[in-house]
Order: sequence, then structure tokens, then C-alpha cells
Amino acid sequence: MTALAACFIALGCAAQPKLADPAPSPSSAPTTSAPSLATTPAATFSKRWVQVPGLPDDDAWERGMRDVSAAGPEVAWAVGYTGWEDSVRTSLRTWDGLRWRAVPVQNALGSLGSIDSDGPRNAWMLGGGFEESFAQHWDGRAWRQYRLDAFGRDVAVDGRRVVVISDTAVLTWNGTAFVTERVLGGKETRLVAVDTGAGHTWVAGIRAEQPVIWHGHDGRYEETTLPGGSIDAILQIGPDDVWAVGSAGVLHWDGRSWQRPAIPLWNGELESVTAFGPDDVWFAGKDRDEPGGVSVLHWDGRSWTKEVPQPGGEGHHAQIERIPGTSQLWLMVNVENGDSESIVTFRRE
Repeated sequence: MTALAACFIALGCAAQPKLADPAPSPSSAPTTSAPSLATTPAATFSKRWVQVPGLPDDDAWERGMRDVSAAGPEVAWAVGYTGWEDSVRTSLRTWDGLRWRAVPVQNALGSLGSIDSDGPRNAWMLGGGFEESFAQHWDGRAWRQYRLDAFGRDVAVDGRRVVVISDTAVLTWNGTAFVTERVLGGKETRLVAVDTGAGHTWVAGIRAEQPVIWHGHDGRYEETTLPGGSIDAILQIGPDDVWAVGSAGVLHWDGRSWQRPAIPLWNGELESVTAFGPDDVWFAGKDRDEPGGVSVLHWDGRSWTKEVPQPGGEGHHAQIERIPGTSQLWLMVNVENGDSESIVTFRRE
């Protein structure tokens, strides 16, 4: 584990207006400050990360993970894909406290996959993507599938509020179907990630190679356009504590403005984020400077630390998820396998 100096650089880009909407209030506009310099030696392999057996065919060709959600040490789910080109299918697996096992999925043609939960009896997943997309709900006893009228890109769950984003719209569950709450995308704008909680919803998208973030509350959505790059994931810890990651870097909302923490000697793209609390936030993604191509970052509220799992192959994509009721984490990595990829699963003990 290697300590990284903490430094926040406020984003030097004013908020941009929505299409046909007025510009957001100055309170959401990024501010500017000068960065400070920091250096750190390369990380060594962390023994805290232990490889865990996945499914028997995880080391086979043409398979990968898209998302993982845990409701406790004995309950977790992960979605991904198997197959190639016209034969690709959404895959689902569940953790029962002892092992991962496959869960059959109907109407699964396509490579879409996202999942979220807020307890062992309330999980929602998305899948499909060729001819149609679907949402699927776990109530603690069985999965029930619902057709979506648009391709579902990401899902977020907070009790009875279930939010799905398509390329262009925010959809919410009304108890029997998903209905459009707000259209945000269109033309050059595409939605990619969502999180919701405590009456607030955060949506990330991209427009003309620039990341865009919307904050929804009390039926209104305010938009902020940030400097170039893209966002892969967004996480709300609280309304004044939101993290987003992607090729745009690490972005943090403190209730007043979006800022970019300086991550010394990180050469790659963070792809996922999870948290136990405001001072216990974890990130994972591609790191070209490390063997295996994947690293994990931790923010303790004051400083950054970096951990590198023992490589299970050359990593292409990494999904990290906290395990509620413990201090443990899941890490699922898609690793190179010929001209395709396979799956390696880690748990931080």
C-alpha cells in the first residue's frame, strides 16, 4: 500500500446551459485553483486482495463482467456477458456466502448489463440489447422480468424509487412499469450512469466529448458541463458528497462545486467507485504503470492510498463494490484472453 498525497484541483470550466434551458445557478459552477505537485513510488502487490473462484468457465474465452452489487456478506449479484457478436448474451450470477453460481436469464440476447440493490430482497438488473432491453427485479424469492421500451444503460435503487436511464431519458418505476420522468439526452447527448438516494438523483452523460452531470431534486434537473473526457460511473454518498469517475478523471461534488482530486502517478482510467462512508471511498480501473493493468485507490477523507492486486492477467475493465456489514470489497476484472477476455474475481479481506 502506497500513500498518495491529497490535493484537490477545482475544475476550470464554467457550467454550461442545457439545450433550451437556462444555465444552472452559480453554486453549481466549477471554480479554479492552482494544483500542487506530489509524487509517490510504484505500489507493490497487496496481499489483502485474494482471488476467489468464480464460475467454472470464467477463464474461458468471450466473457466479461459489467457490474456488481452486494447486499451483505452472503448476498451479491453480478451481471456481464458471454459469447461474441450475434451470439452475445447477458449473464447473471449470485453469491450465496460460499460460492458464485449462475442464474438463468430469459430474453438475454445482447451485451447490456447493470445491477443495483439496497438489500437482500430488493435488487434490479438490466440486460438484453439486441432487439429489446429488459429490467428484472429480485424480491428475495424470485426474479421477475419487465420489458423496457428503450435500451437500459444503468439502474439505481433506493427503496421504492428505482431509476433507469436510457440513452436519452430518465425512467422511474411506478409499481407496474417504467415511465419517463425526464428527457435529458438527444442529438449529441448520451446518458451513461445514474445513482439515486435521499430524494436526489445524479445522472452522468456525454455531449460532444465533454462530460455532463445532471442533479435531480424535487422534480427539477440542473445541468453542469465539465472539461473533456467521459464518465463511467457516479456515486452519491450524500447530496453534498458525490463522486464520478471515467476518462475525465476523478470528480467530486462537495455541495457547491465539482472538483478534481489530483491523483499522483495514476496513468490510466478509473472505471468504478464504491463507498462505506464519506471517509472510506474506493475506486478501481485501468493503470498502465502497474503489472496486470489494474489498480485500486482508497480515499480516507485526508489522503489517497493505492493497492495493486496480484495480477490475474492483463486487465481490461474493473468493477469494485463494498460488502455491507463488513470492511471487505469485491473486485471483478475482465482480463485479456486472446482477442477476447475472461473474468477474474477478487475479494479484499
